[in-house]
Amino acid sequence: MTTGLGLAALSVAALALTCLLIIREIQLRTLDTRVSNAVLGIPDRSSSSQDMIGWLSTIGARYKRFYAEENLDQLRLVLQSSGLNHHRMLPIWIGAKAVSTFVFPIAAFFLAQIAGKPLSDVLIFMLLGLAFGIMMPRLILWGVKRRFDAEIRLGTPDTIDLLVVCSEAGMGLESGLERVAEEMKATNPAMAQVLNGLLDDLRMLPNRADAFEKLAVTSEGLRRFGTMVSQSLQYGTPLGQALRSIAVDLRQERITKLEERAHKLGAKLTIPMVLFLLPAMFVILGASPFLHLLRAFKQI
Repeated sequence: MTTGLGLAALSVAALALTCLLIIREIQLRTLDTRVSNAVLGIPDRSSSSQDMIGWLSTIGARYKRFYAEENLDQLRLVLQSSGLNHHRMLPIWIGAKAVSTFVFPIAAFFLAQIAGKPLSDVLIFMLLGLAFGIMMPRLILWGVKRRFDAEIRLGTPDTIDLLVVCSEAGMGLESGLERVAEEMKATNPAMAQVLNGLLDDLRMLPNRADAFEKLAVTSEGLRRFGTMVSQSLQYGTPLGQALRSIAVDLRQERITKLEERAHKLGAKLTIPMVLFLLPAMFVILGASPFLHLLRAFKQI
């Protein structure tokens, strides 16, 4: 009984401390927004979603010092490979993870109390809420990264083909990339976003090879393209020939993957056939003789 009261008091204290921190962050964020709007002469018409994003960014900026520099570099790389601006999204992601780490265990505690669970179940609920609060932001980021990488893989062969056409038409590298980005904006927005980012890097970075090396790190589907173009610019080989060889390799790789999926189809159909088709076949083939045997034994 004493242990239960102590844990309940500790939970109430943690909840109160969390509420105070949240209120303090909201007040600081509101004050900073009003001061900034007053200095810039902007009317105070901030929406609730922007306030929430700004609040999460403020919390993430404060909690970012608890992360090691290696972990921050990995997070920046993951955010960049997910198609997100890591300069803006890194503090937002850290803030969302910090808030979910506190909110979900508290919500699980109150749900267990409302349901009338015993103390052991309350602790299990809180541990599950803590694990869910820690893992949920990373799972969401992993899903976004996987979807973005799938879109990049799907649009890479078409992008290379369009770049080959632009190169054979006499267009330069930057003009060809800009035209392909415009063409891909309707069919594959993720690829258009990556190409626009590549154009910005080509215009800002002093060395073009660095921009293509950065592109190779962005997504697995663009690794070969970025590496080969970087080597072509470094050693002076014709760019059109390099793009053409990449396009041929990507077409062959796509055909190979389709053939591999077709060969796996027979093995994947084995379990559905065993579960659904074979019982029906046994019923159809064996039911009639079984009924005839029962009728014959009844006549005897």
